[in-house]
Amino acid sequence: MTDETDVGARAMLRQLIGHGPLTRPELGAALGLSRASTSPIVNDLMRRGLVAEISTASRGGRGRPVALLDLDDENFTVGGLEIGSDRVLACVYTLRGRRLLRNERSVEVDAANPRGLLRHAVAALHEALDMVDQGGRRLLGVGVSVGGLVDATSGTIKYAPILGWRDVALHAGVTEAFGGRAPVLLDNDANFAALAEQRQRRRDGLPAASLVYLTGTYGISAGIITGERLWRGERGLAGEFGHLIVEPDGRACVCGRRGCLDTRAGMSAIIAAGLGAATAKRRAGVEPDGVAAGVDRLVALAQSGDAGVVDALIEAGTWLGRGAALVAAMLDPRLVVLGGHYARLAPWILEPAREVFRAALLMPAPEYDQLEVSGLDAWAPVEGAALAALIAVADGVHDLP
Repeated sequence: MTDETDVGARAMLRQLIGHGPLTRPELGAALGLSRASTSPIVNDLMRRGLVAEISTASRGGRGRPVALLDLDDENFTVGGLEIGSDRVLACVYTLRGRRLLRNERSVEVDAANPRGLLRHAVAALHEALDMVDQGGRRLLGVGVSVGGLVDATSGTIKYAPILGWRDVALHAGVTEAFGGRAPVLLDNDANFAALAEQRQRRRDGLPAASLVYLTGTYGISAGIITGERLWRGERGLAGEFGHLIVEPDGRACVCGRRGCLDTRAGMSAIIAAGLGAATAKRRAGVEPDGVAAGVDRLVALAQSGDAGVVDALIEAGTWLGRGAALVAAMLDPRLVVLGGHYARLAPWILEPAREVFRAALLMPAPEYDQLEVSGLDAWAPVEGAALAALIAVADGVHDLP
């Protein structure tokens, strides 16, 4: 493959990742290529097992059958791994994002010990990959997600408050533990989740060129999509909205300061406030183990009509709406998406959040809601991490197979 063809192949791959399936004429037109230039590149990508003709169905059920091109779902996989304080999540996907196998493990090691937690996480990913590899698929790459300040260029965790990590060379650690099995990339959970959200919205025919995804897991980070692309900021550290100070002299935050948004609308704060206000009696000393278990308990109590929990969730929703309004005022996205566990708590927090959000905006959009709940679950950062591994191939960061 010549350098010129290589550039064309990567551009075509990127177009199909973002907008497939497409016909050959549509694919060529999107890239400004003639039919004569399009066909050799398509044929080469098909030979490599990256692109396939997936359908001969007619568009809209009328007219002659139309051959559509999309990513080949049979030959390759991409992997995603999320490292959290209470669990690690590992999943393997096809190139079109179909989940093949996922593995969840509770964290029983000391989270402050990066090496021990890393071994635990990579073992979960190896286990999932080994089962999928039996089908003969080839792994293109793996994305690794962590909540906190991540320097994706150097592969370093600058600061992860929930884990107590500072300046941890995680990319090098994962690469070593992974044994060179495939290229590895690292980013924070919000950036990866935003990529997954963007792809899902495109598939659903919804606008996706400008959005902010707020995580609802270990803290409040923002994944920012603008001009169709992920925006990381000057140093790659953009999006830590959970540590905006919204309440001077407010509650102590895990970051060492006071009054951060995380202390009111972060998931740990919501769980603590909700369970603390619960009218249902709890057995002494019995507390949920981890964020996911805490959310399970909150949902169960709220569904049972526990007034204390419902009131606490409504208050958390108002704080979340204020924070989302700050995001919208600074970045002016088409919409702000509440992801992760926020989606599970949406029946109680969404309307209070929207009410405060609308009131705080200088110029709200009258024709659509600018604050929405994600249709993805808490695995969105893992899905986005795997997607990022595929995008890295299309962008030339990793080699074409």
